[in-house]
Amino acid sequence: MQYHGVRFRTTGYRQIIEVHLLFPHTMELGEAHRRATRVEERLTIDLEVPSKVTTHLDSLEDHSEVHRVQHYTGRLTNTR
Repeated sequence: MQYHGVRFRTTGYRQIIEVHLLFPHTMELGEAHRRATRVEERLTIDLEVPSKVTTHLDSLEDHSEVHRVQHYTGRLTNTR
Protein backbone atom coordinates (compact mmCIF):
# COMPACT_ATOMS: atom_id res chain seq x y z
CA MET A 1 0.00 0.00 0.00
CA GLN A 2 1.24 3.47 -0.86
CA TYR A 3 -0.08 6.84 0.25
CA HIS A 4 0.00 10.51 -0.70
CA GLY A 5 -2.03 13.69 -0.26
CA VAL A 6 -1.62 13.77 3.52
CA ARG A 7 -3.29 16.77 5.10
CA PHE A 8 -3.77 17.59 8.77
CA ARG A 9 -5.05 20.42 10.87
CA THR A 10 -5.78 21.10 14.51
CA THR A 11 -9.21 22.16 15.70
CA GLY A 12 -9.12 22.92 19.39
CA TYR A 13 -7.94 19.76 21.09
CA ARG A 14 -8.16 17.37 18.12
CA GLN A 15 -6.09 16.58 15.02
CA ILE A 16 -7.99 16.02 11.78
CA ILE A 17 -5.99 13.94 9.32
CA GLU A 18 -6.78 12.98 5.73
CA VAL A 19 -4.68 10.59 3.66
CA HIS A 20 -5.11 9.07 0.22
CA LEU A 21 -4.24 5.36 0.11
CA LEU A 22 -3.25 3.81 -3.22
CA PHE A 23 -4.29 0.20 -3.76
CA PRO A 24 -3.68 -2.12 -6.73
CA HIS A 25 -6.56 -1.98 -9.19
CA THR A 26 -7.02 -5.74 -8.84
CA MET A 27 -7.60 -5.63 -5.07
CA GLU A 28 -11.21 -6.21 -4.07
CA LEU A 29 -12.93 -3.15 -2.65
CA GLY A 30 -13.79 -4.97 0.56
CA GLU A 31 -10.14 -5.82 1.22
CA ALA A 32 -8.98 -2.27 0.44
CA HIS A 33 -11.63 -0.93 2.80
CA ARG A 34 -10.55 -3.31 5.58
CA ARG A 35 -6.94 -2.21 5.22
CA ALA A 36 -7.87 1.48 5.16
CA THR A 37 -9.92 1.01 8.31
CA ARG A 38 -6.92 -0.59 10.04
CA VAL A 39 -4.78 2.42 9.05
CA GLU A 40 -7.40 4.80 10.49
CA GLU A 41 -7.63 2.82 13.73
CA ARG A 42 -3.86 2.46 14.11
CA LEU A 43 -3.16 6.16 13.54
CA THR A 44 -5.86 7.11 16.03
CA ILE A 45 -4.26 4.85 18.65
CA ASP A 46 -0.62 5.77 17.94
CA LEU A 47 -1.02 9.55 17.93
CA GLU A 48 -0.59 11.24 21.28
CA VAL A 49 -3.59 13.58 20.85
CA PRO A 50 -7.25 12.91 20.10
CA SER A 51 -7.55 12.44 16.33
CA LYS A 52 -10.04 11.89 13.54
CA VAL A 53 -8.46 10.07 10.58
CA THR A 54 -10.15 9.90 7.18
CA THR A 55 -8.79 7.78 4.35
CA HIS A 56 -9.57 8.05 0.65
CA LEU A 57 -9.13 4.90 -1.44
CA ASP A 58 -7.50 5.42 -4.83
CA SER A 59 -6.38 3.09 -7.61
CA LEU A 60 -2.60 2.87 -7.89
CA GLU A 61 -2.45 2.25 -11.63
CA ASP A 62 -4.64 5.06 -12.98
CA HIS A 63 -4.66 7.64 -10.20
CA SER A 64 -2.77 10.30 -12.18
CA GLU A 65 -5.17 9.91 -15.11
CA VAL A 66 -8.30 10.19 -12.96
CA HIS A 67 -7.01 13.07 -10.81
CA ARG A 68 -5.28 15.47 -13.18
CA VAL A 69 -4.85 18.15 -10.48
CA GLN A 70 -2.12 17.32 -7.97
CA HIS A 71 -3.29 16.81 -4.38
CA TYR A 72 -2.22 19.35 -1.79
CA THR A 73 1.02 18.22 -0.18
CA GLY A 74 1.75 21.13 2.13
CA ARG A 75 4.69 22.12 -0.05
CA LEU A 76 4.97 24.97 -2.49
CA THR A 77 5.70 23.91 -6.04
CA ASN A 78 7.51 25.87 -8.69
CA THR A 79 4.93 26.93 -11.30
CA ARG A 80 7.45 28.09 -13.92
